[in-house]
Amino acid sequence: MSVAFIAHYLGPRLGIGQYIERLLPPLVEELTSQGVSVTIIASPNAIAKTPALAKLQDIVQVLPSLDYSSAKRYAWVATSFRGYCRRHKIDTVVWLSNPLILPWHPPTMAVIHDVNEWKAANKYGDRIKTWLRAAVYLDATLRFAQKIIVVSETTQEELLHFRPASELKSKVTAIANGSDSQLINLPAVAINAPKAPFLLSVGRIDPKAKCLPEAVALVSALREISEQPWELHLVGGMNTSTKDSGEAFLKSLQNQPWVSYHGYLGDRDLAQWYRQATAVVFLSENEGFGLPIVEGMSFGRWIVVNKMNQASLETGGTAIIPVTATDSYQAAKILLDKLQHLPVPVTKANGQRWQNTARAYAREILSFI
Repeated sequence: MSVAFIAHYLGPRLGIGQYIERLLPPLVEELTSQGVSVTIIASPNAIAKTPALAKLQDIVQVLPSLDYSSAKRYAWVATSFRGYCRRHKIDTVVWLSNPLILPWHPPTMAVIHDVNEWKAANKYGDRIKTWLRAAVYLDATLRFAQKIIVVSETTQEELLHFRPASELKSKVTAIANGSDSQLINLPAVAINAPKAPFLLSVGRIDPKAKCLPEAVALVSALREISEQPWELHLVGGMNTSTKDSGEAFLKSLQNQPWVSYHGYLGDRDLAQWYRQATAVVFLSENEGFGLPIVEGMSFGRWIVVNKMNQASLETGGTAIIPVTATDSYQAAKILLDKLQHLPVPVTKANGQRWQNTARAYAREILSFI
């Protein structure tokens, strides 16, 4: 028995990169213990930025085509991927993100992290571009993949809401990402954190998708209501599709010295920012899981989330504070009241450990191959 995982993402190691980092080591161990031969086909970007792939280098094959532009990558997969699989004796494929599946490919399992292309018609700049992405990454997957894993019950519900065909239910399985964070075990380091209370925002600098202007408005309201010098600290990178809007957003903050952007940080620095934050803000409305929620919970921090994002409510356990993202004053009052009565949440995370997630994936893969 054999299986090949396709691991690729663009830009810094954010949501998908962290998912690959945490899932693959225990999943490879689980499958090899069951006698399965495992290969990982990875993009150069993923190999350079995912430490787990370096540790698994003996079974990793680099495939530069995965880092091509969207159109060029699709053309290569459409015309050359089948031959690549034949040459490398690949019988079964598992796409871990952004699957590109066609009927002449080997039997394929795919992981879907969200259905944002269906939820936001202009998510990728305009309706046509977003529709094309939905057709390529979502509808083709539903049609041509033999098995589909989604990363949360919320994503499964949304997928079946938009595509309620009864035959889909039998091939879609929800397996939650792990809720344990390895950041909590890292040693403390010195960072330039303020003495004043501050909210920490972690993730891609995508103002619209991540509701970053709403986070700024929330901190502004906190400063006004509490008469304390609250600050907002942003941590994360930008990918090609959001670079222009991200840079424009950061430029618009130049006259607000209480907002700071630290760029993409290594794990030790990131862990320290979580340790010293007063609370974490994660107002994204369209998320399949929400890794910063899990990370914030592991450090015993309240997580201010968008009440419209069901996945945040599913992931966040008892550490979340759901608010209306557009009502910054009410959100600020809710957070201040919560911090006054219980500065640190009694956390009880929903979900499971990554080891258990890997075992669930292994069961699905073994039944598939």
